[in-house]
Amino acid sequence: MAGYGQGRRGNWRATVLLLALLVVAFCEVFLVIDVMADIFYIDIATPWLDHDIIELVAVVALGASLIVLSLELRRLLRERRRFEATLKAASGELFQVITAKFDDWGLTASERGIALLLIKGLALQEIADLRATRPGTVKSQSNAVYRKPASAAATSWWLISSRICWPASS
Repeated sequence: MAGYGQGRRGNWRATVLLLALLVVAFCEVFLVIDVMADIFYIDIATPWLDHDIIELVAVVALGASLIVLSLELRRLLRERRRFEATLKAASGELFQVITAKFDDWGLTASERGIALLLIKGLALQEIADLRATRPGTVKSQSNAVYRKPASAAATSWWLISSRICWPASS
């Protein structure tokens, strides 16, 4: 998925968009001057070019710029949908990795629930409130969650992933 900073295609696209925006700005200035001249009955005719032709060129240029900008907007919306789908897939894969680790460590269903809430950054009291249990129960289950990984590396993975994946909410 090439962006604006990637290669000739991105540079070309940025140049076309800049050109379209400049055309829109130029035409806007011209049309504002034209309308103001019409309002105040000022003749801005040019001897070398008919005024109607200048207006026609401005309108056609605005139409062309509108088409270019519309196509780019459509492309950006499609790209956004692809990014969202990729993010959703990555989130699902991360969840699968986490649940596989829970399987490896032999966590019970309650411990899994506690572990997921800990990864999301909830405090023990918040977890107890959500699960309608006592904080002591949650604390003992969370201790079991931290105890069950067989190695120090697994415990480190657990602690790191709980802060990287879902930082504590503010």
